[in-house]
Amino acid sequence: TTLITTTTTITIRRCRRILPPGCGITRTFASSLGTTNAPRIAVVGGGITGTFASLVLKNRGLSPLLIDSGRNGVGGRLRGGGGRVGDLRYADGGAQFFRASEPKLQTVLTMLERSGMLTKWEGRFGLLGSQAGGFLPVDVVKHVTGLPGSDPNNNKEEEEETAIPAAATDAGDFCGFVQNYNDTTTTYVGVPTNADLCPQICSMAGIDVVGGRKVTRAIPQKDGSWQLQFEGSNEADQLLFDGLIMATHDPSLVAATVRSIVEESKDQEKNTIVHERLTRLANDLQAIRDDGRLPLFTWTGMLPTDVSTQLPFDAVSVPGSQKLQFLARESSKRVGVPNDDEGEVWTAVSTSAFAADLLNRFGGKSKEASQEAALQLSNEISSLIQSSSMENVTPKNSSAARWASALTSKTLELKEDSILLTPWRLAIGGDYIREKSSPFEAAALSGLEAGERVAALFQQVDDESQPQ
Repeated sequence: TTLITTTTTITIRRCRRILPPGCGITRTFASSLGTTNAPRIAVVGGGITGTFASLVLKNRGLSPLLIDSGRNGVGGRLRGGGGRVGDLRYADGGAQFFRASEPKLQTVLTMLERSGMLTKWEGRFGLLGSQAGGFLPVDVVKHVTGLPGSDPNNNKEEEEETAIPAAATDAGDFCGFVQNYNDTTTTYVGVPTNADLCPQICSMAGIDVVGGRKVTRAIPQKDGSWQLQFEGSNEADQLLFDGLIMATHDPSLVAATVRSIVEESKDQEKNTIVHERLTRLANDLQAIRDDGRLPLFTWTGMLPTDVSTQLPFDAVSVPGSQKLQFLARESSKRVGVPNDDEGEVWTAVSTSAFAADLLNRFGGKSKEASQEAALQLSNEISSLIQSSSMENVTPKNSSAARWASALTSKTLELKEDSILLTPWRLAIGGDYIREKSSPFEAAALSGLEAGERVAALFQQVDDESQPQ
């Protein structure tokens, strides 16, 4: 399958190799490079940004190694947080849906759909009031002034005639789920789950992946290459990379990497303006890590099998709740998967204010905070469903997973989707570079651009090295 965008042409091939978690990076990856002279690029971070960047690099003839600290495989926030409810199938504990507002990414998602990795989701959705406010389908919301996702051009008469939910936290609409919808919007889910998207891309493209290895330091070398250090092991310290893409969700590691450039080049580079700009970039990245990250809890639980037949929705944003901002029925996303006899699995996402308050109350004790979150969110969901003209429903087998840094409240506000520091062969990507319609779109576009820019950089070097 070939993915074609305005700047990206990507060919997905069948997998030849995926490295198991904890494998010897030096021995395995070095031996796999024995038959190629392709530039070796380390991609740190196995989420959407790193996966898309690696996909571009692979299809530009470079040799990426995707390195992720997660022991359950690549995927970043697509994988974490989810799990089984009792013996039931997996639920999406991370990103709930995929959308694209820009043609470049829409084309990529379309091609992933054709490859069987994504499928269109056509569930019922809209806004749900938290205090007997009822459900408003998305088509109605778009024509009511004052609601998240409504058309601002509507007149005051419609506004006065319609009950408007209370002020909300987290902008009242999870990742712009309702606000960013229009008649041309396509909503996707992963097959079989959202957590499988990144591993399937790596598998189909033949991208080398190393999981369960946390990069603690990236060290620039005088010849322009990069050396990586890993937590708890010196095994890979001798392996050098020709280039580096920092696609990690942790801006502090990226900040430290930028500072290492300043330190390494102090004796070589007399341009204080460059050093000042690099230092400012490092400080801005660290500030995002310190002050711009928002925690969340993702809730998973079971509701009676007949709930979905009585409720008018499969997924909703909840702008009036101070505890919960999103609720979705998992079976609406699973093609060909029947409901379990014991009930239906649902997933919810808390507000960041609720998560921050719980984590503060429990002094960072994640287990206790998660247990309390599961209890409170279960009660909130029961109340929401009851307000939708149903009898009292009590969720079963509920659990909550903590995300310490789920979303970013601010970005670097750049005009580009990624950063390229050409002299050091370093690209930086992530959802904190530039604000987009959703964190997924910001991360995906940043990865595509970072991969393109690094590939172009090495293509330029290769062209300049050719005899005239």
